[in-house]
Amino acid sequence: MRRSLGALLFSCALSTLASPLIVSSLHAQQTLPEIDIVSPSPLPARRIVRPSRPVVETEAARPREVVRVNRGARSRAARGRIRVARRPAAAPAIAAPAAPAATPVVSEPASAGGIDRSKIPANVQVVTSQDIERTGSPNLIDALDRRLSSVSVTDVAGNPFQATLSYRGFDASSVPGTPQGLAVYQNGIRINEAFGDVVNWDLIPTIAIDRTVVFTNNPVFGLNALGGAISIEMKNGFTWQGTEFDLRGGSRGRAMATAQSGQQVGNFATYVALEGINDQGYRQFSPSYVRRMYGDLGYRAEDVELHLNVGSASNFFGATAPVPIQLLQQDYSAVYTTPQTTRNVFGQIALNGTYNITPTLALQGNVYFRSLKQNHIDGNTTDFAPCNDGSGLLCDNAGNPTSLPDAFGGAQLGSLDRTFTRSGRAGGTVQATSTEKIADHGNQFIFGLSYDRGWTQFNAFSELGIINPNLTVSGTGLIINEPASDVSPVSLRAVNTYYGVYALDTFDITPALTLTAGARYNLAKIDLHDQIGTALTSFASYGRINPVTGLTFKILPNLLIYGGYSEANRAPTPLENGCADRSQPCLIDNFLVADPALKQVVSRTVEAGLRGNFDVSFFGPGKINWNVGGFRTYNFNDILNVPSAIAGRGFFENAGDTRRQGIEAGISYTDAKLSAYANYSLVDATFRSNIQLASPFNPFADANGNINVVPGDRLPSIPRHRFKIGADYFATDKFKVGADAVLVGSSYLRGDEINVLPRIPAYQVVNLHASYQIDKHVQVYALAENLLNRHYSTFGTLFDTQAIGFLPLTDPRTVSPAAPLSVYAGFKAKF
Repeated sequence: MRRSLGALLFSCALSTLASPLIVSSLHAQQTLPEIDIVSPSPLPARRIVRPSRPVVETEAARPREVVRVNRGARSRAARGRIRVARRPAAAPAIAAPAAPAATPVVSEPASAGGIDRSKIPANVQVVTSQDIERTGSPNLIDALDRRLSSVSVTDVAGNPFQATLSYRGFDASSVPGTPQGLAVYQNGIRINEAFGDVVNWDLIPTIAIDRTVVFTNNPVFGLNALGGAISIEMKNGFTWQGTEFDLRGGSRGRAMATAQSGQQVGNFATYVALEGINDQGYRQFSPSYVRRMYGDLGYRAEDVELHLNVGSASNFFGATAPVPIQLLQQDYSAVYTTPQTTRNVFGQIALNGTYNITPTLALQGNVYFRSLKQNHIDGNTTDFAPCNDGSGLLCDNAGNPTSLPDAFGGAQLGSLDRTFTRSGRAGGTVQATSTEKIADHGNQFIFGLSYDRGWTQFNAFSELGIINPNLTVSGTGLIINEPASDVSPVSLRAVNTYYGVYALDTFDITPALTLTAGARYNLAKIDLHDQIGTALTSFASYGRINPVTGLTFKILPNLLIYGGYSEANRAPTPLENGCADRSQPCLIDNFLVADPALKQVVSRTVEAGLRGNFDVSFFGPGKINWNVGGFRTYNFNDILNVPSAIAGRGFFENAGDTRRQGIEAGISYTDAKLSAYANYSLVDATFRSNIQLASPFNPFADANGNINVVPGDRLPSIPRHRFKIGADYFATDKFKVGADAVLVGSSYLRGDEINVLPRIPAYQVVNLHASYQIDKHVQVYALAENLLNRHYSTFGTLFDTQAIGFLPLTDPRTVSPAAPLSVYAGFKAKF
């Protein structure tokens, strides 16, 4: 499956265009200040910015000065603002405030329809396309992990393209069964999938991302925003112009080819991006083949802006999951049982737009259709074993005979579990934004309605297998259909219907003091329809009103204090409601039992902090931005994924209350030659209830396989400390070097909620990158990831050491090893 780089890009175009249509889009897409102005809602409340001529892009690797020019008020067309990019002079003026390695910008007035960051009573963090580019990673979450405070990445699946992003101890994961706590939007369309709220990060072409904004808890973002929301804004032909090709190769057979092209002709603009990646992986049986694309057709007139977005992906992953520590000590590339593969075929199409009804009233909206086909194969151990009664049959873990014959000559038995998920989702949002003053006080009012309906056909079955000496599982052809043992084929149809109504007002009490207040009503209806019998058929409905309020006060023009309170809720997913009985556990992404409905999760968050900036000069005029703050979030009726004593199975349950609290601090510096940043976060995540959890493989569990959690025990998989630092420096006009380092504290293994086993050790990762601009069109570059070749792990759990008889294992700990030293080189051409 290895291909040349040229063929790789060509195959990317063919395979993605052949997969279902995809699109994601939500607002009138326009160039935004990189950090000063952010939106408080899924539909950014901002007015049309219509350039009089195309944006002129300069050398992408060099920091640029961007100026927004107010053209007067002679006509509605003249109320727009021009985004002009130009290369800095010898001593450029740096506008306020700017993110490191990002585009310095002048703050746009709130009258343009956005909300000035100084009026948002929360910590908001931004990663730009330049930040993503400097990391060189094909994964968005790697850039978020290296750059943002309170963010960490755990590799649960054993594949870098299917990692889990954690923010303040809340997850957005592509792994089914992970309790999700972040709402993720791409161009204003919620991309948490219909079936289990998972986020498939592999579906998003990284090169097409314009910027990503991480918001703290805000109910306006709807369901699942317990810990916050992530808004991904994609490029379009108005914001990115030219044609660029990027070819790269390096460690472990990685070959990567990307292309993007954007242009504006009059009122119309087009943009398209293609990405193709082959990677053999750093562990056995873990190749990745990624093909994805994104396209946008835009139109701008005097008071109207429309965008039609399409995209698709066809990806294959060999995900190898955690491995026993004792095997890892023998071979860093080891696996436990395999195959464990996932194939995603994805498509989306969306239409969004903005209409300026009056100079102070704008209407935004979007409609979309989204499709995902996912096939998953999981090689597992099994609890079926020969009966001891001479019957010639296999018995289950309780010793009950089954209809399965004992005809395998004493071979180590396993299973191949296959799932087939076919999901579709459609919906839309309409939002009105008013910037009309009230009694001569600045005011912005947002009111919106949203509707999302998802439907999923889920099929699953288990095939009896044989575990070979190399730990691969071979199928025997026998499909396990043993309802009495809770293992039988499944066919389920799930329907999710979500309604949302929200309002948010930002009012300037004085020029220095701003009040924000609003609320959102969420209604979720979850329908399960058993296609074989009636055991899985159920219906649950969840509704709640979530408020938000906060204040910001400018102590000085460049010093601000803020504080806020908000609530959010998460409805259990069909996956969780279909697997919520500890007496009848299921293969986590297989529905095998009928279960009671779970309670919805409710979070309450308070946060406060200071942020500011000041001018300094090292290599010319520069600016320092800084922030420090604290937060506390209580979750009520939190949902946990709990393991079962039956190999490979588990269940979900409401596990009392949990609390996540902490401190965030950051500082950044930017001038014409140097950009640098450092940030630190402390995330203290603990249980706040006395609860009993199943943890059958924990050596300290009782005779029934349970552990007793008490208030103060720390939640697993959440590091307490994170420190990040990075810098880029132009040694010459053409040569740039940079480095970043991430230091992450220790964390507990999943299954050790009572905190008695050794932790996953703290780790440090250093990355380097350098580029040389041969001429204005061609650049060569090199990347080194994990420069010190550290062996470390980001996730761990527990397993049954006796599950495979021919392995002499005694330590129940398993971990997911991270990638060792990786080196890549490539060249980029832009015209």
